Amino acid sequence: MKKPILITFISTMCLFILSCTSMQATPQEGTTPPKTGRQPDAKMIFHHEDQVWELELGDIGFDGIDPTSLDQELVYSWIRTEVAPQVEKEPVSAFYKNRKLIPDQVGYEVDYAAIEETLQNVHQILNLPQELPLKRLQPQITKQKVLTLKQKRLGSYHTYFNPDNENRSHNIFLSTNAIDHIIVLPGETFSFNDVVGIRTTERGYRSARIIVKGEYSEGVGGGICQTSSTLFNSADQAGLQIVQRYSHSKHVAYVPKDRDATVSWGGYDFKFRNQFNEPILISSRISGGILNISIYGPNTIMHKKNEIPDSPPLSQQTES
Repeated sequence: MKKPILITFISTMCLFILSCTSMQATPQEGTTPPKTGRQPDAKMIFHHEDQVWELELGDIGFDGIDPTSLDQELVYSWIRTEVAPQVEKEPVSAFYKNRKLIPDQVGYEVDYAAIEETLQNVHQILNLPQELPLKRLQPQITKQKVLTLKQKRLGSYHTYFNPDNENRSHNIFLSTNAIDHIIVLPGETFSFNDVVGIRTTERGYRSARIIVKGEYSEGVGGGICQTSSTLFNSADQAGLQIVQRYSHSKHVAYVPKDRDATVSWGGYDFKFRNQFNEPILISSRISGGILNISIYGPNTIMHKKNEIPDSPPLSQQTES
């Protein structure tokens, strides 16, 4: 007679356990289940001046709890593609334009080391705007540095030409103006062709006499070799390293024998290298029929001038 009572008791306990389990598995009305997977509203926010960038960290795997769940490489990739292009810029050295000094400009790049440190404490910056960490990049040549470049004249040379030859004089003027107040950095090689550029009628050059294979001919830009030859003698006097120079196939009258430097677009070039530890400045000007090119630098440049023979005046210029 006791066995049915035991079975009834066990059945009742089973029903009670199932009822409790069912109550635990079903959320009560008005409650929210625990969050799992992607966590909303976990943003990384950077700003700079009037620009703002937001990255939803849940989109790249951050679970909202464990910092190691954040894929830092994806953060860096986002910064490189979406943020950096809008703020990074190269520094610009001071330079002259039409003899007017243009000030230097500081550059900027993203400070990834600072961002890496921020990511180690990601919970402290979630949804809080952070100033984008940037590194300042200083220009190689500042305005203050440029102002010291005329302290010392390293070399100077002048040649004579006939100003009545209008086309040739015009070409000399254009090429002289192109190299005027050019700054050559330490270790940099100056290329006459690169600086002066192609000689075309579209750029204002005119047809004048040139030398081709030992014979006189006409060509656009005729006369600019007097500019390159004058520059060569000035650079040589300053003791600069002559990298490339070619003489004409026929003697030219405006410089002593073998003191010329012929140039042609796509062909012969005149190049010199600034081997000093300081920048140098080319200064060129024309007065009447005299072309003068000087090279300057700061007082800290120690050098010995080379002896260069003078150019013949116009009245003594003869051509072979």
